[in-house]
Amino acid sequence: MPQSPPLFIVGAPRSGNTLTRRVLMASGQIYIPPETYVLGELLVRWRKWRGLTWREKVWLFCAYFDRHKKFADFEIESLSPLAAAAVALPENEQTLPTLIDRFYAFMAREHGFTEQRWGDKTPWNTMYLKDIVKAYPDAYYLYLKRDGRDVVASQLKSDMRDFEASATRWIDANTACQRHLKRARRAPLEIAYEDLVTDPEAVFAAIFDWADLDFEADYLTRIPERLGDVGRHDHHAAVTRPITASSIGKWKDSLSAQQFEALSPAFADMMQALGYATGASKSDP
Repeated sequence: MPQSPPLFIVGAPRSGNTLTRRVLMASGQIYIPPETYVLGELLVRWRKWRGLTWREKVWLFCAYFDRHKKFADFEIESLSPLAAAAVALPENEQTLPTLIDRFYAFMAREHGFTEQRWGDKTPWNTMYLKDIVKAYPDAYYLYLKRDGRDVVASQLKSDMRDFEASATRWIDANTACQRHLKRARRAPLEIAYEDLVTDPEAVFAAIFDWADLDFEADYLTRIPERLGDVGRHDHHAAVTRPITASSIGKWKDSLSAQQFEALSPAFADMMQALGYATGASKSDP
């Protein structure tokens, strides 16, 4: 079992999730795997598997991970050892929370990590945030927000989605965070990406304090081994570089204010709700 409740980094894609994971893991006090993608879906599906045997549930659980198209990002050979150990659990431990804990512990060991506390930084979790908060009401929820224009530009550069789909994904993720994090028993911590990269030492010190972790400034430059997806995908290339504010306002290099004004009013409404100024001029912040 984890020593403390898990820590979920939530927010829209391209909001600093992976950078934050890198710095937290550099402390050696918490293990956060590459994006897991299917955790929320498993929480939903598990309720529909009541009629299955424990062995069937375990193997289906593992299959959701190792049959996912991004399984290679984990940089492990197989989840079979996890499945074999979980199938042999005594009846009183045959629960989904136990299985999830064992999954993260298995991943940590495979990557040479000994700390039992785990976290998750998968942006897709926002699509299942209601179910995750219900399953983990005592977890630490770190909500990263970022100017939607920079998020859209970054998603386009990474070939994740087209313009409108990127904007919608940003709106939906932040809507979920604002709606469902209210149900968490522990007050979530909301951090702006712009603050994270402008004053990283102060902001990360605050994050570590909130998360009940010890902070040292050299965590900002220390690169943990075996980060998995970081080395496998070009859009994570900046994660291992020195933290810089150079990407703030980067949307102006490839997009125009008029393109964003043509979106549904929901985009401007969310920008305002998150405290970001909007306007027609390309000189806007």
